[in-house]
Amino acid sequence: MLSVIRNYKEGLHKRLVLRFSRLSRLGLSANFIRGEGIEIGGLNYPLPVRPGVKVRYVDRISADEHMNVLAELNRRELVQVDIIDDGETLATIPDSSQDFVIANHFIEHTRNPILAIRNAVRVLKKDGVFFMAMPDKRYTFDIGRRITTAEHLLKDYQEGPDWSEEEHWHDFVTHTDHSDHCKNEQDVQEVIRRLKDSNFSIHYHVWDHHAMLGLLLTLQDKLQFPFEILMSLAPQNGGNEAIFILRKI
Repeated sequence: MLSVIRNYKEGLHKRLVLRFSRLSRLGLSANFIRGEGIEIGGLNYPLPVRPGVKVRYVDRISADEHMNVLAELNRRELVQVDIIDDGETLATIPDSSQDFVIANHFIEHTRNPILAIRNAVRVLKKDGVFFMAMPDKRYTFDIGRRITTAEHLLKDYQEGPDWSEEEHWHDFVTHTDHSDHCKNEQDVQEVIRRLKDSNFSIHYHVWDHHAMLGLLLTLQDKLQFPFEILMSLAPQNGGNEAIFILRKI
């Protein structure tokens, strides 16, 4: 009986978190998203937009390929991928061509987050909006992981992220429930191998709300990225995501 009650409470909490998250996103979207733009990695949870707003969906693989990696997804709920592209580089998207870029729960999956932010800003028109939501590590399975420092991220950006690749995989597995059945390092390496073979997308980097805000200020100050921060919203109402809205200047 206790397990039934616990499962019910956990299910209720997840539904409420999703509900509050949807409400926060909907209100912000209605205020800031206009015209035509792109959303990176929308999967089964795209940002709701006002009538008349045109969104094209960008992802590294098709919806069918996502089904092979994430069996829990419902194919009918996935957005149709319009553009197959690397969300970090957006190589197929011309400069200054979009009214908005949406990237929710994407930045933590990038190997080179600063490059990803630079390219999101690059493809925006002047006054275009970058809408970004990310999980705050304090309220997710990343809670046991250390926040990625700005120094680490700057090195990824300046030298490329290959130097830290294996470190991230090891940290992700050993400090999340992926290591629950691991008894030694050999077991950890086997989990890493299986995840890589399945094209699994890990959280390479970890932030809380304060740390991401600090990174964005660093990009303005040290790298002179041309944006202003319109909104910096910490997790609300029991949710786990922080939302940032940038405007290209």
